[in-house]
Amino acid sequence: MIREEAEVAIIGTGFGGTLMALILQRIGLKPLLIEKGTHPRFAIGESSTPLANLAFAHLCRAYDLPRLLPLSKYGSWHKTYPEIACGLKRGFSFFKHHPNQCFQPRPDHANELLVAASRRDEIGDTHWFRADFDHFLVQEAQAADIPYFDRTQVSPIEQRQGWLLRGKRQDEEIEVKVRFLIDASGPTSVLMRTLGIDCSPQGLRTRSWTVFSHFADVALWEGRLADAGGDVEGHPFHCDDAALHHVLDDGWIWMLRFNNGLTSAGVVMNSEEKAPTHAPSPEMVWQQTLSQFPSIANQFAGAEAVRPFTHIGRLQRRARLTAGKNWVILPHTAYFIDPLLSTGIARTLLGIERLARIFEAHWGRSSMASQLRNYHTILQREVGFVDQLVHGLQRSFRHFDLFVAYSMYYFAGATFSEHRFSKGIASYQDEFLFSHHVPFRTAVSRGYKTLLELSKRQHIPSDLTTAFAKRVAEDIKGYNIAGLCDPGKKNMYPYQ
Repeated sequence: MIREEAEVAIIGTGFGGTLMALILQRIGLKPLLIEKGTHPRFAIGESSTPLANLAFAHLCRAYDLPRLLPLSKYGSWHKTYPEIACGLKRGFSFFKHHPNQCFQPRPDHANELLVAASRRDEIGDTHWFRADFDHFLVQEAQAADIPYFDRTQVSPIEQRQGWLLRGKRQDEEIEVKVRFLIDASGPTSVLMRTLGIDCSPQGLRTRSWTVFSHFADVALWEGRLADAGGDVEGHPFHCDDAALHHVLDDGWIWMLRFNNGLTSAGVVMNSEEKAPTHAPSPEMVWQQTLSQFPSIANQFAGAEAVRPFTHIGRLQRRARLTAGKNWVILPHTAYFIDPLLSTGIARTLLGIERLARIFEAHWGRSSMASQLRNYHTILQREVGFVDQLVHGLQRSFRHFDLFVAYSMYYFAGATFSEHRFSKGIASYQDEFLFSHHVPFRTAVSRGYKTLLELSKRQHIPSDLTTAFAKRVAEDIKGYNIAGLCDPGKKNMYPYQ
């Protein structure tokens, strides 16, 4: 029988759960990690952003984690830990495709959008090869003597004055007593099942499903684009060094390249467009999707999936309650919208930062309960904001001019938040993408409602699209530090 006592137990050792444990130990608490599987392991959710890297670096400095700090930038990561696979991410790139047609580049880049996130490769963002990244963090926790129990199933979980967790580690009984419980177990959410918390997608407007894998030997899109006569010299960065999006009429395909020769790729489709029922496997769904878009199929012609395809039906979920007096749920476990805007890593890190402040200042005090309630309230507001942004883009897939214009709300919120963070003027009250700021949030909501009305049309007159783009430009004027909404840039936005 294994018997352990700690102040905080964390269930789940993705990067969020393990990082939380390392921070709690630095604060002076005694954490403990429980994992049902073992590392290294495959995980999705790989694309970082400037805001995520700034938050990660801040946590490393604030809580004395110098060995993790190099992982906040591509250059220092690659130099310090070349054995931990990652990918260079210089920004976001989007390319609009039409069924059964080869991609036709245009001199004005009207069917492309590239938005840079950094000035050069060395300070670029990263794609996290999660098998390596998560494993490294677990090894750091073990080196710090944080108790770690992998291959451990806990059931039942009993709430008393604290928590009593019983289960098995392989064939051995285990019993853990803790004062506080953190759920970082992802969509399986052990704690939500225990407490009977509803985590259905009810009320969320985004609806999508996905099929994905990791691939070897995926050709560069830039090469295919150049062969088709595209102006790749006019791009502000190499379009493959990015979160690359192939935008379809009813969904999109992501591509994230790692420096170990692998590429994460998947198709995300609006759930109103059902997955082919006659397809016998997720791989067939992938192949049938590619067959409709010859240029993308050509890019994957020599590629090979290196792991089985995964299919997830409805991606969206949201916990109706995310914190109590002696428990809390990390953001990725609490909710998920869609991978479209690469929001997952940043949301998790910002959530960890909020919780770190709470534990550091309020542990053992009566004020902690109100602070955790505030954490829950902020998380729910952020759910609504991200849902609105993603659903609006989802509804504009067929109208790329509209898609580009509406995306500027996201890029304005992201770059303005990054600016505040990097200058040290961000407040602990700042919410994701500056969405706590009522004028900005209100402007996005108005733009969203207008977009929904426009997207009902089969054909949108150009004057209405132009008017919408001008409205977005006016809405973001006070937050536009990246030169967004400039027609003269022809959808090519270098770093400013």
